Amino acid sequence: MPLPERLGRLRRVERLGVGGFATVWLYHDAELDSDVAVKALAENWAQRLDVRERFLEEARILRRADSDHVVRVHDIGEADGTPYFVMTHADLGSLATLLEPGRPLPPGRVLDLVEQAADGLGVLHDLGVVHRDVKPQNLLLRSGGSAGDRLLVADLGVAKAMLHASGLTQVVGTPAYMAPEQALGTGVDRRADVHALAAVAYQMLTGELARTGSVSSRAHAGLPVAPSALADLPPAADAVLLAALDPDPERRPADAATFVARLRRSLAGDATVLHTTAGPAGPAAAAADRRRSAGATALLALVVFVATFAAAYALVRLLG
Repeated sequence: MPLPERLGRLRRVERLGVGGFATVWLYHDAELDSDVAVKALAENWAQRLDVRERFLEEARILRRADSDHVVRVHDIGEADGTPYFVMTHADLGSLATLLEPGRPLPPGRVLDLVEQAADGLGVLHDLGVVHRDVKPQNLLLRSGGSAGDRLLVADLGVAKAMLHASGLTQVVGTPAYMAPEQALGTGVDRRADVHALAAVAYQMLTGELARTGSVSSRAHAGLPVAPSALADLPPAADAVLLAALDPDPERRPADAATFVARLRRSLAGDATVLHTTAGPAGPAAAAADRRRSAGATALLALVVFVATFAAAYALVRLLG
């Protein structure tokens, strides 16, 4: 059932999209002369308290984010027992509308869009939220005048607080962009979103999906084809994208901002990024480096000691 023709001063225009749990409608605010999107929980789910709470929590998260690169929530309400919230209207649709199989986007355009998405994800991560379904359809575009198009991270319907993510058993997400740990149903953190964002960047830069197949196949995923084999890209970009798409989260960049910074350097032809594509060295890696350094120092000291002893022994024999 659609929402009412009127929601206060808002007038219903058309339906924008429908999903498993909610429908999004376009409404017009005549007094402010602007369009807004209204997301309403599906009628068949409105009586489920757990689903209803999850829906309202999405609105709360979006409201707290208050970012230029996350969809903003302006109001919340209920109509005939159906909860809804009013949010930013993305007049240019989603990133999916820009993508065509076999047609890469210009690297500069890709960098701009990926950087905006990373900014939005960074805000959510700082709030303790893992999106877990980053894909082109959930990255919306809004015209921004002279500043250019603005990308907005949207649809947190499957988001979970990081505090509870380690106990997650339900598999959620979209297979083409899903991190392997999601398919396994194990705990996820922001590196799952880094993986998904890298998969989106891979698709934009090459015109091809990084991976295909079902959720079950994702549990045993390997690395995709090097991007430079599909498009005119520098080898350094291969290293950055494949590191972010590594099945092992420990080998990915620790956050979206780090991934974007490395991608920018690689597309600019900076080959030094080849040595920094693995995740930042954590305590274990640093300790291993210190052990290797200490071992090398000890070996060198032993060699010097043996050489000194041998020279002294030879001199004593000669004088004797």
